[in-house]
Amino acid sequence: AVVSTQSTGLDIGADAVFTSSQRAEMEEFCKENTPRLALNMVGGRETIQLLKCLGEKSHLVTYGAMSNSPMSVPFGLQVFKDITLHSYWMTRWTKKHARSALEDEMFGKIAEFYQSGELTPTPHNENSFHDFPEALDNAFKIKQLFVVDKTLADPRNVTE
Repeated sequence: AVVSTQSTGLDIGADAVFTSSQRAEMEEFCKENTPRLALNMVGGRETIQLLKCLGEKSHLVTYGAMSNSPMSVPFGLQVFKDITLHSYWMTRWTKKHARSALEDEMFGKIAEFYQSGELTPTPHNENSFHDFPEALDNAFKIKQLFVVDKTLADPRNVTE
C-alpha cells in the first residue's frame, strides 16, 4: 500500500513522496531541493522534519491526523522561514458548501481534469453487489467499487 501511495503521488505531479519511516531519504532529498509546498496526512513529531525541509514562504497543508499525536511547531520555522500552516477537512468543506455554486464549480473543475487526463482515477475494480465476497477478498489489494448499473445489468438479478 505504501508503494502504491508513493507512486500515485508521483503520478499526479508530486516531486517526492515520503513515509514517516523514510527520514533519511527525505533529508537527502532536502539537501538538493527546497520545496515550497508539503502535504501532510500523518501529523505528529515526524512533521517537524518535513517543515525543516521547506523553503522560505512555504506552505504545509495537513489533511489527516493518522498519528493521533500532537504536533509542536518550533516558532523559528514560522518566524524566520515564514512558513504558513494550513489544514483541510473535506467533511467541513462539504457541509459549508453543499449545493452551492462553489461546489458546482469544484466538481466541474474536477470533471475537466479527468477529461483532459490531468487527473486519473485511483486503480480500482468495479463490481456488481453480487460479487461482494470476491470484492472483499481483494479489498486489500486494490480499491473495490460497487456500481449500481453493473448490479442492475447483472443476469443474476433475474427473478422468476
